[in-house]
Amino acid sequence: MSGSSAGKGSKRPDLRTMEPETITLLEEMGVVRGGEWRTEEDLLAEFKKTYPSWESAVWPLGAIDVGHMDAADRLMTPELGGTPEDYPNGPPRVLAFGEVLLDCLANEPSVKLGDPDSSWTAFAGGAPANVACALAKLGTSSGFIGCVGDDADGQKLKQVLSDEGIPTKTLQTVKGKKTRRVFVTRTEDGDREFAGFPDDTSNFADCSFDMAQIDGTMLYAADFLVTGTLGLAYPETREALTQLKQFCMEIGLVRFVDVNWRPVFWKQPEAKAKEIILEYLQGASLIKMTDEEAMWLFDMDQDQVLDNKPATILKRLEGCVGVLVTAGEEGCAYAFGKHGGRLEAFDVPVVDSTGAGDAFSAGFLHKTMQLTDAWQIEKVTYEGVDNPLPRAHMPPVQRIAEAFKDKEMAGEAVVYAAAVAAMTCMEEGAIAAQPSKKIADKFMSVYGEDVLIEEEKRDFELPDMNADWLKWQFAADFPRVWPSRSGLS
Repeated sequence: MSGSSAGKGSKRPDLRTMEPETITLLEEMGVVRGGEWRTEEDLLAEFKKTYPSWESAVWPLGAIDVGHMDAADRLMTPELGGTPEDYPNGPPRVLAFGEVLLDCLANEPSVKLGDPDSSWTAFAGGAPANVACALAKLGTSSGFIGCVGDDADGQKLKQVLSDEGIPTKTLQTVKGKKTRRVFVTRTEDGDREFAGFPDDTSNFADCSFDMAQIDGTMLYAADFLVTGTLGLAYPETREALTQLKQFCMEIGLVRFVDVNWRPVFWKQPEAKAKEIILEYLQGASLIKMTDEEAMWLFDMDQDQVLDNKPATILKRLEGCVGVLVTAGEEGCAYAFGKHGGRLEAFDVPVVDSTGAGDAFSAGFLHKTMQLTDAWQIEKVTYEGVDNPLPRAHMPPVQRIAEAFKDKEMAGEAVVYAAAVAAMTCMEEGAIAAQPSKKIADKFMSVYGEDVLIEEEKRDFELPDMNADWLKWQFAADFPRVWPSRSGLS
């Protein structure tokens, strides 16, 4: 037995050094035959024969025994076609889908739309891109899926993402289209208002996303998908978001939606936009909105939104694990299945609040993953078992729902989110102002201990989340939702 045949570039161990039981197991798995490692070419040929519709550039979502870890391994293993150099921080656990653009901030409160270019300073932005970059700075591997134009602005934004450690292979370039610029005016106290665009809102590159170019491997390897709702204003990106919504439900990917209502992006009547957004929110795992958005979407007044009432929103959203409501200097409120609360904003000098909500989202997701990962591997005592054992494995959505029954844990994630948002307000630029993990943790150690959470008083009880629909990996009878680059079924 030579045990050395493993394919070009392989670093598989020598079979002669292994126990007979291990070799038998490898033979049963099909990776060893006749005392030899099977080559990658041989395995690939057999797989293609079993799944003839599979294409090497697209992960065969829907295939039997294809799992989350398998997809992550494929991204990072050259022998399997992976390109680890494209993922400097490892396989993205969080993917953000949507717009990356230039926020042109007015240099002075007196500047208005139409003033000369010299009156504005351009910063990289766009809510989903902001979230991806903030997560990377906090130490959570993230990725971005979106579009830029074939222009200097597009190249600049691609470089910004790359500099922040965000993979750019999923950033599409649309020929003949401009990268979006949005003009933002400011008040004396640092608050911003979206003034509009220099061109028709539907003529920018981010309206033309090509869903067929997505490699499903990256999505299947992730735990979270972050989106806004601006893409719902345009037919192509609305179709993409609708299909991604279905995909998340099929495999239990946590869908985090920031409402991010911006009327200047929409051509449809406001009532129609509201209908489209509410439909998209159904089935989302986590939803963040401002107090104004909550009032608009759910016909509530501000007291209902902030005074310990986000749970009334949670009640109306099927499949939702948690609702987060931010209100600028008024602080934020939140609700999970068993409890909720409200806390005041951190008192910091505000220079520019652009991107603060996106920093809040990133801070919440980063701390949520940190806390729930630790919760998942905790050892607990089971009835009839002498020694503590690790918890039964749960997919991320169910893990958050169960772990955040602990009000202290949920509150810690929200306080951390508020801290990251506050720090982002202290400098200019949505991405440029985002704190590193070291700075965020230092801020929390100094100011986070004294935060008081006003606990929600709830006059009803939400049932435990029904996890029957959660799917950690595909089974034989699942639909093929991502069969090839030619399009989605």
